[in-house]
Amino acid sequence: MTDTTSNNYSGSGARLRLAPEVLEDRLTALGESEMELFRFLLDKPAGVILTADTDKMLADLLEADGLLEKFPEGDAEGVRIPRIIRKDYELIRSDEMTLRWRKRNWMYKCLEAGKYLYGVMTWEVLKDLFGLWYPHAEMDEIRELFNTTPVYYQWFTERNGRLVLNGYEQDNYYIYLEQQIQRGIPYYKPTRQEVEELYEKGCLLSGEAHAKMLKFITETYGCDEDMAGLKVHELYDAVNNQMRVNDAAEMFASGGENGGSSFAFPSDEAHVKFIELFMEMSRECRVRQNRGHDSYEMIAIMAERSRNEAADAAGSKTVVKRVKIGRNDPCPCGSGKKYKNCCGRN
Repeated sequence: MTDTTSNNYSGSGARLRLAPEVLEDRLTALGESEMELFRFLLDKPAGVILTADTDKMLADLLEADGLLEKFPEGDAEGVRIPRIIRKDYELIRSDEMTLRWRKRNWMYKCLEAGKYLYGVMTWEVLKDLFGLWYPHAEMDEIRELFNTTPVYYQWFTERNGRLVLNGYEQDNYYIYLEQQIQRGIPYYKPTRQEVEELYEKGCLLSGEAHAKMLKFITETYGCDEDMAGLKVHELYDAVNNQMRVNDAAEMFASGGENGGSSFAFPSDEAHVKFIELFMEMSRECRVRQNRGHDSYEMIAIMAERSRNEAADAAGSKTVVKRVKIGRNDPCPCGSGKKYKNCCGRN
């Protein structure tokens, strides 16, 4: 970013003024990166020239919300926060607004975690995720935050009382996922750190197998950890979408979403090593079909389920042993009479 030297605000005086409640709603809906850019621009009344593509994308979002304006600056384009927005922001800024913004951003992260871990979830599960930071939040607040999540952070749509990942409503796939694949598997409850990491990285790079894959990519291809992290994220998506190992290797070598041929395997040994690490990572991944559990946890869950089913089956089998009673034996009803003169008469 480069500071501009112009203090000209031509046209800003005629700018439509946002109602205070509308301005507050738009500000509290900003993501962390957008808010970081907004606060940066607050300190630059003359405006700046953005040089990074990411900053330009964030500026487009701020402009769409009416929080930023663009202006020509020589051969480039400058951006700034209009004076009227600056003035009104100072009037409405409060601790309550900051808390509202934090809650909304935590909701974004909870939805991101639900996207990777569940695919379809109940309102109660979303409430449990939100409760990792705000345990006293009521369901009405959860629903309101969900319903006011901007479209670019909203991964879910409500269907029949369920929150369904966008696209999973087609052909009722979410019903098939829930009833045929997940089949009553308990929801894994992530930690706050895991929710943060899923939001920031798109996968849990803190996992041992993920870390090994990250190291393999950086050392084999000489790229930085950010680029390697993007590749691991693509591989995590491949696992979550149940991609076969050979298809994952082909996707990786072709460059995947990042394009280029720089990730072609330099040797057969590197190819074999990748397959080994991918299989290890697959067992460690927390995936939707297991409701967020990894393969090791699923083995324990299924073993416990088998033990319970066996115990229930054993308890339901009552063995009845028939005893022969002689005609002159005492009657088992306790009358004191002989069996033939009592119950044995029938």
